[in-house]
This record gives sequence, structure tokens and C-alpha cells, in this order.
Amino acid sequence: MSRTLLKLFTLSGLLIAGSAFADSSTEPLDTRIYFAPSVTVNALDNNWHAGNGMGFDVGVGKALSEHWNVELNTDYTGSQFSSGSNSLTTNDTSLDAMYFFNRNPSFSPFVEAGAGALYASGSANSGTYAEGNVGIGFMHWINDIAIRADIRDRFASSVSSNVAVPNAPGSFQPNDWIARVGLIIPLGSKPEPARAPEPAPVAAAPVEAPAPAPVTEVVEIVRPAAHTKLVLDGAHFNFDKSTLRPEGKGKLDEDAKMLNAYPDIHVKISGYTDSIGTAKYNLKLSKARAATVMNYLKSKGIAADRMSEEGYGESNPVASNKTAAGRAENRRVEIETLN
Repeated sequence: MSRTLLKLFTLSGLLIAGSAFADSSTEPLDTRIYFAPSVTVNALDNNWHAGNGMGFDVGVGKALSEHWNVELNTDYTGSQFSSGSNSLTTNDTSLDAMYFFNRNPSFSPFVEAGAGALYASGSANSGTYAEGNVGIGFMHWINDIAIRADIRDRFASSVSSNVAVPNAPGSFQPNDWIARVGLIIPLGSKPEPARAPEPAPVAAAPVEAPAPAPVTEVVEIVRPAAHTKLVLDGAHFNFDKSTLRPEGKGKLDEDAKMLNAYPDIHVKISGYTDSIGTAKYNLKLSKARAATVMNYLKSKGIAADRMSEEGYGESNPVASNKTAAGRAENRRVEIETLN
């Protein structure tokens, strides 16, 4: 075993040196179960008293990590004994661990070791014995299939000598060299390469929202009932005149909004005075004030055919003309809705 290990260590050093010049693979680890058929050439230990033989090996395996694979292999070899016409057959089954120095597809070197059982059948006897193996090899991938080559030293414990030589006493511990060349055929679909992570979203610069437009409060204009009287008292006119004061114009602006909101409404504009002064003068003043109101409403968009105006002087008082307060109420212009 010492010479065998020395040879393997030397070859392992060469493989490691070769792997140093091979780029590491950037592909994702292929963890599919694979099928591994091979042909073998066996250089048998001299104690078998048989020539070198050829055979085949069938295995299944799987990658466990970036460096480790595990395989279950069974090997069958037939060879001829040195004397006589009988043949020797060996069949070993072993569970093997493989250490890869890298996973470069063009050159993936590895060392391996395993243990199992060796069945040997010779000229007159047969038996099953514990066996172990150590070896080195490499894989070379072509698309989705790899070529695999390795050389192993298989050693067994206490093989009965009469398997090789009839009636020979004792036992021996063979060291057999096995060269193997075959294929690695993965089963199933190849794993997809890992996608590069999406770039982190770039936060957009905050956009200052425009100031909200001022909300104009909408005041609902209520439609007045028919024959509602909108009263513009005398204080809304300049004293003893038919011209409007600013307060009067403001009051009429509100009335105009209502009439514009309801364009079907028709109105009658009636002017009145108190009893101070002559009846003729008061009638003239009341007519002038009614006309002023109508003209102002026309200026605010109210059609003339929706309005009529008349002055009634001091008639139809709504309060007593004997008091100042009563006379103030009587000085007025009424805008009456007709519908």
C-alpha cells in the first residue's frame, strides 16, 4: 500500500498543479443525479495468477457541493488464468466519495476513495471479500455530457488463495489497478443560471405638489315662492332722489343673482313713498325709483320682458304714516315674483 499511496499522491499533485491553470466555473452547481457507464482495463495483482482483463463499470452519482460528489459503482472484469483454460471474474460494488479541486467544465480534477465488497470466482472456488479503493481522475464536459477518466487502486482483505490456484492454502491481499474511461450523463433538465438581482429602485426626487386651488364656496340660491316680495327700502336711495346708494346696489346684486339663477321667473317692480309732500310729487318719485331698479336689474342681465315697473306714490302703505318708523317702512320699492 505504501508504494500505491506514494504514486497516488504524486499524481494528485500533478492534477492539482494542472487545476491551478484552469479557471473556476461560474455556472451554478449541477446537482442532478447522473448515470456513469464506463469501460475498464484491469491490471491484476500477481497473486491472482491471471492476466490483465477488460470489463465494464456502471454507476450513479450526484454532486453534493462545490467540491464533493458521491457515487455507487459496480465493476465487472473477466481475465484468463496464466495456466489452464479457466477464467477469473471479479465483480466489486463500492460506495465512493469524490473530492473536486474545481468545477471547471474543461478540466475538473478529483481524487476519490471508497469501500464495498469484491466477489471473485476462479478455477474451483469463489468468495466475497471486503474491499477498498483510492484513485484520481478528471472530467471534461462537452455541452451536457462529460467524459470521465480515472485510475484506481483496489485492495481487498484476505482473499482465499484457492480462488486463484486450486487447493492452494492461505490467503493474499491483492492490489489491482483499474483504469476507467466513460461518460457522465445527467438525468433531467439542467438548472437555470441564477439571475442577477434587479437593481434597487432609485427614489424619484420629491415633486412639490402645487398648492390647491382655493375652493369657492357655492351658495345655493333658493327659488322664492310665487308672489314673494323682495323689498328695497327708502334708505337704499339718496335722500329725496331716485339714485341708488351703494347699499342699494348691493341689495339689488343679490336679487339679480336669484333672477339669473331662475330665468323663468317674472317680476313686477312697484315704487311707494310716505305721505309727506304732495301726492303728485310722491307719485313721480315712486315711478322714478321703480324705473331705476328696473334699469339696474337690466344692467345685470335680466331681460326687460321679464319685468314690469310702476309707481304708486303714497298709496298702499304697509305701516302708519303718523310715525317716523312707519313712514320709513312705507318708503320702499317692492320686487314681487309673479310665478
